[in-house]
Amino acid sequence: MVEYDVVIVGGGTAGCVLARRLTDSSDRKVLLLEAGPDYASEAKMPAEILDASVPPMSHDWGYVSADGPEGAAPVVLPRGRIIGGSSATNYAFAMRARPADHDEWRDLGLEGWGFEDVLPLYKEMETDAGGSAEWHGRDGLFEVSRPTWEQIAEPARAFADACRAVGLPVVDDVNAPTEAGFGIVPRNQVGGVRRSLALSYLNPVRDRVNLEVRGDVLVDRVLFEGIRAVGVVLADGEEVRARRVVLASGAFNSPAILLRSGVGPEADLEALGVRLVADRPGVGRNLMEHPVFWNIYSARPTDEQPDTIFQSCLSTKISANEADYDLHLIPSSILPADMVPPQYVPPTTDHPTGFDFVVFVSCMRPRSRGRVTLSSLDPKAMPVIELGLYSEPHDAWVVAEGVRLARRLVAQSAFADLVVAERAPGIDVPDEELEAAVIRNVTHYNHPSGTCRMGRADDPDAVVDASGSVLGVEGLSVIDASIMPVLPRVPINPTTVLIAEKLGRQLAAQA
Repeated sequence: MVEYDVVIVGGGTAGCVLARRLTDSSDRKVLLLEAGPDYASEAKMPAEILDASVPPMSHDWGYVSADGPEGAAPVVLPRGRIIGGSSATNYAFAMRARPADHDEWRDLGLEGWGFEDVLPLYKEMETDAGGSAEWHGRDGLFEVSRPTWEQIAEPARAFADACRAVGLPVVDDVNAPTEAGFGIVPRNQVGGVRRSLALSYLNPVRDRVNLEVRGDVLVDRVLFEGIRAVGVVLADGEEVRARRVVLASGAFNSPAILLRSGVGPEADLEALGVRLVADRPGVGRNLMEHPVFWNIYSARPTDEQPDTIFQSCLSTKISANEADYDLHLIPSSILPADMVPPQYVPPTTDHPTGFDFVVFVSCMRPRSRGRVTLSSLDPKAMPVIELGLYSEPHDAWVVAEGVRLARRLVAQSAFADLVVAERAPGIDVPDEELEAAVIRNVTHYNHPSGTCRMGRADDPDAVVDASGSVLGVEGLSVIDASIMPVLPRVPINPTTVLIAEKLGRQLAAQA
């Protein structure tokens, strides 16, 4: 017996959007399943989930990398385990993918994903009072705000002055398809409240009679009859039947569910003892992430209280052959030294101030790729996540060039009263040793994607087509960040919202 028209697995960014779009029609019965807790209203949400100033770790999957520098601690991989997913636990950056990003997707044969195709939907989905109406919407569900130059912290203003001093542009709107430069970061927060997709998309439609939301439910695998998905099996053995299954569990969990279900590389499934449903070699491959280095300076304390650690961003091009920028430099506010990742600067007794200023340096066009595999069929077991960061030397070169640029900017007179001395990588690390220092201190931007990537039907490594339908089977879609074929040059939450809006509407029109 079919219980639902659609079951959505994963109540994160994409799942919340899909739940809304697939229940816009009252004749479609939808079940949304989330492994983490479901807080059904803003009043019930924990304070740290609402506080947009610092990402909380109270609702996390606890994942760590299985690779990294020899002898180093595993890299922590924060992912929100809660209704709203990582949109409920992130820095709330709301930077759109660049035109070059979407046009690259289109040029891979993915019709409908070019920038001109998706710009109307970007505008429709957002409320952003800043910027030109040519590029921005005013009454959408995805809420965006940004402070003025007068409201941002002193280090960000100093960084703008330093950029001007070395000839780098300062731009009014980093989300407009204009030149790259230094600008204020738009954020998915209002009045200091992180506006997760649970708050903005899901909660307002919870009373729809055709929508059911279940939290604290872990999904084991997709239930197949032949090659048709007919529901899901929960970790406790319960079967839930549906006409269509949509995986929206993110770049780590969507491929893990597919593998447990028999969709993936045939040899890997055979080794696990899983019955093959569809041989899709790309499942779990192509894991993409932006690598990061924290360029840290001892700073004089300040009484300023910015609304978040990071408020602004320099986007610039390092590689001459790139169509757009490939580097982010993000200056922080002045923060207590204990907020710095411990692998960078071990505790010392000679810290002159006890406060730090950080320039967050990231390669935004990484060539390195990782993968997600399984060591066990237990749905409670952590997938094996190999980030593969810096497996391509080019990425370390870009980040090292970014540190060189950061050093040049911090040396400008605008920072004379703010910064005392460099702490990481440290003044004893010369330019020629920066790449090695970057590789030793592996961190990332929290943007995993690509493990179920979109592609043409004749692409043997593609997992889904341009509509999110899983190739080689019927009745099954993946709609989340895992289907991105190429990593955008930005934090990926707004792009994930776009993916779910676009494909959710398409699915609603077909189902």
